[in-house]
Amino acid sequence: MANEQEKFGLPQVFIDFKTKGIEAIKRSARGVVALILKCETTDVTNFYRISDVSEIPTGVFDETSTDLIKKCLDGTPLRVLVYTLPKASVVAAKNTQSTLLKQLKHVRFNYIAAPTGTEQDQQDLASFVKAERNNSRKTVKAVVSGVASDHEGVINFCTEDIKVPNGTDKKGGTTYRTYTPIEYTARIAGILAGLALDRSATYFKLTEVESVKVYEDLTDRIDHGELHLFDEEDGEGVKIARACNSLQTFTTDKGQEFRKIKIVEGIDMVTDDIRDTFKKYYIGKYINDYDHKMLFIAAIMVYFGQLAGNVLDARAGNTVDIDEQFQKDYAILKGEDVSTMTSMQIRQYNTGSQIALAGKVKFVDAMEDLTITFTM
Repeated sequence: MANEQEKFGLPQVFIDFKTKGIEAIKRSARGVVALILKCETTDVTNFYRISDVSEIPTGVFDETSTDLIKKCLDGTPLRVLVYTLPKASVVAAKNTQSTLLKQLKHVRFNYIAAPTGTEQDQQDLASFVKAERNNSRKTVKAVVSGVASDHEGVINFCTEDIKVPNGTDKKGGTTYRTYTPIEYTARIAGILAGLALDRSATYFKLTEVESVKVYEDLTDRIDHGELHLFDEEDGEGVKIARACNSLQTFTTDKGQEFRKIKIVEGIDMVTDDIRDTFKKYYIGKYINDYDHKMLFIAAIMVYFGQLAGNVLDARAGNTVDIDEQFQKDYAILKGEDVSTMTSMQIRQYNTGSQIALAGKVKFVDAMEDLTITFTM
């Protein structure tokens, strides 16, 4: 009877996965940005949760910080987690980006940027994200500037001389503010967090930007993992040239598709959804036998079905199953003679508290490159 009650609860897993799949595109467009701002005049740090411009507290931030928060919100992320630090003028401050990042290890967010930080802060932020992804399997991503990290979790934004109208002068003429690439990481992070997975950020229009620096070697810069803005002078204004991260070195595990922000975002979303559902509904709640493993696998397959088209390639045969090699290795470590065991006996072998799955998925990209050959 106890086993029947356990299995009766499993539909919660199916429902959760199905809901996550159905809402994936809408939910993916509502990511969270962590924004680090050096704006405190004393050695303190504060935290603010802001979802729209009406929630920006008055009299708290200086003009520059307020502007950067608004720029981030222009991308319509779900929310912006603002963490303040002392300005550079505060001597011997104990509250630093380094101490803050230790606290952020336990905070959930999708993108992080430090638009008032130094070049060293950019490098440190990139290192933090690389460690979080490589060592802790977190799905965080950083938007930094001037850091050739060669990593899929680090977006290296490098466009200079970003000219944006900010008002009018006494004669009624337009006045402008020119942003550095470090400052505009706030805007880029907001765009990426607010962009749905049914499109790429490539050719995303930044309607507020009047002009940017022109690079003759733009293609080479993109090939070296730099994210840039450009204007084709076609009347469409300034756009993101190619939505790429800083990854430049490709392996059999991380091929060239990993340089695409959209692909990495899809991988991260699937990782989070499966991991979160497993933690919420599965850990400690069901016995780890073959039947429960297969039910969990079936639930993941339902989820994959909901993602087919916009996130996963519908024709790729996306699948997941029990990792038979893990099962075999586990049995060998327990002293079993696997040569006498059938494939089903290996699949059903008791693996204690461990469940190991293996699968194959293919993420779908957005249309970005066109080749046409005409014959006459």
